[in-house]
Amino acid sequence: MQNHAARRGLCRCVQLETENVRLFGDLFKKMLLVLAVVALVAGAALGVWFGLPHVRIDLRRATPMPAATPEPTVTPTPSEQPVATSTPEAAPQTTEEWVEAYMTGMSMQEKLGQLVMFGFSGTSDFTGTYKQIVQSYHIGNLILYGSNIKRTNSDGGFALCKKLTDTVKGRLTTDVPPLIATDVEGGSVTRFRWDPQPVSARSLGRRRDADYAFEQFATIGEQLIAVGINLDLAPVLDVSDNPMDTFLETRIISEDATITAAIGASVIDGLHSVNCLSAAKHFPGHGGTTEDSHSATPVIDRTLEELESYDLLPFYAAIESGVDAIMMAHVRYTALDETDIASMSEPIITGLLREQMGYDGLVLSDDFRMDGLTALYSAADAAVQFILAGGDIIVCGADVDRQTAIIESLQTAAEDGRLSEERIDESVKRVLMKKAEMCGWDVEAAVQNQQSEQDG
Repeated sequence: MQNHAARRGLCRCVQLETENVRLFGDLFKKMLLVLAVVALVAGAALGVWFGLPHVRIDLRRATPMPAATPEPTVTPTPSEQPVATSTPEAAPQTTEEWVEAYMTGMSMQEKLGQLVMFGFSGTSDFTGTYKQIVQSYHIGNLILYGSNIKRTNSDGGFALCKKLTDTVKGRLTTDVPPLIATDVEGGSVTRFRWDPQPVSARSLGRRRDADYAFEQFATIGEQLIAVGINLDLAPVLDVSDNPMDTFLETRIISEDATITAAIGASVIDGLHSVNCLSAAKHFPGHGGTTEDSHSATPVIDRTLEELESYDLLPFYAAIESGVDAIMMAHVRYTALDETDIASMSEPIITGLLREQMGYDGLVLSDDFRMDGLTALYSAADAAVQFILAGGDIIVCGADVDRQTAIIESLQTAAEDGRLSEERIDESVKRVLMKKAEMCGWDVEAAVQNQQSEQDG
């Protein structure tokens, strides 16, 4: 038993020694491998240090890695296929962007309705066929004349006018608020009976008191806004050496262009102070003739240099004051355009007013019922030519036949390509921008309502 135990112990010792030798051999091999790598790296470093040839060390050979086994390709089932997603368009941020978004949802007929301002008969509602015209053609703007206002009423006609504007706005087929215009200039052109009566433009010029002009038109604008009128067709900026020799007479502020410019700018500022829109007239100046464009087509032969030094000075001041609209004259200026009157002239509207003078606001025609226009053009042809020339809003008083001809000619011209959609959109955008900025139109809500109606 003792010998057997001794042999077992000896065998165990031999076994342990053998295992130790094997482990030591493996460790020795690994140490040799590490030393070889270190030697190679050191040799390369010394070679670089002593300028010896560069030795590239490929560690992949020193530490070989097993080849990667390719993973099997898995084809996803239809339900697992990745779904392509489109990046949503950024929501409009500025007023201009909201207006452009709204315009994308407008029909051509709705757009053209924004380019006219029609009068009508009635003191408390549309009478005759005017409601049908306004609704059938999506008319976007209205104008009130003396016949629409009962100035003989005890309050001067204001209360009945408020009822009228509330009613007609409710009958429009567009959710864009209308421009509702009238002309309160003071003196002989006031439409309502005022207390006190606003003094004439001529009186304002003689006073030479810009503050007085500001206060008078702040009061006028405040009352107009209260009855639903948001555009006063004032100030008159025509100048003449002899104002009383012209048909405008006391409607002219002064024969001095600098006085007219200063008082006119105060009129605009006064209206703006109560958020009422203004319109300077009659561009590029009606004071150089004794003829009345209501009954004839006046001709003025002044050169551009003469106009620049006199007639245009008040209009430059009005543009500087941020006038909202400029009304064109039905007058020929032969030195500027040998063929067409100012309200039909691209050289005058686009070339002079917009490009040379830098005006980017609304351009209104004078009334399309006036002989200064009708003696030379049909209403249908004039409507298209006015827009092509660079105008924005065609003004026409209560005349059903002429209004129908105007809007239908615009539609035909849009269909046959004489009026491009780009040109139409240019004017529509100006009109809508003015309504969004000055008339309380919530264009963002309008876009959302428009989209809801289209989706529904």
